[in-house]
Amino acid sequence: MPETSRQARMARLWLERAQADLAGARVLLYAMDPDTPPWLVAFHAQQAAEKAIKALLTLSSIQPPQSHSLVALKAMLPRGTDLGVSDERLTELTDYAVAVRYVPELSQLQDPTWTDAEAAVAAARAILDVATAQIRGN
Repeated sequence: MPETSRQARMARLWLERAQADLAGARVLLYAMDPDTPPWLVAFHAQQAAEKAIKALLTLSSIQPPQSHSLVALKAMLPRGTDLGVSDERLTELTDYAVAVRYVPELSQLQDPTWTDAEAAVAAARAILDVATAQIRGN
């Protein structure tokens, strides 16, 4: 298989995983089940955004590192790539990758609210839209 075909295939696989994480986040968000904490929604939104960016890196022949930092991942993308969200929002999403899964006193972060979770899902959706458009264009 030619390298460009392999990269496009791998990018689509990353994108499929991102879409699954976003779908899970949206189901949890819209259910707002009192037994489901908002941090779980935010975590899945971060995972969707991370995987979408890694799909774009793969498409650009860049091996995605094992990193949850969305700002660092964005910095690896080709110059001029616009993810549709600010670096500030990327930093907020990054916090949901690991820290929110632990007891707040241990992580030094406060748990996200439902409003925070909704914003995380919206940001992940924006990033996923960018990735989907670029990957389907190849």
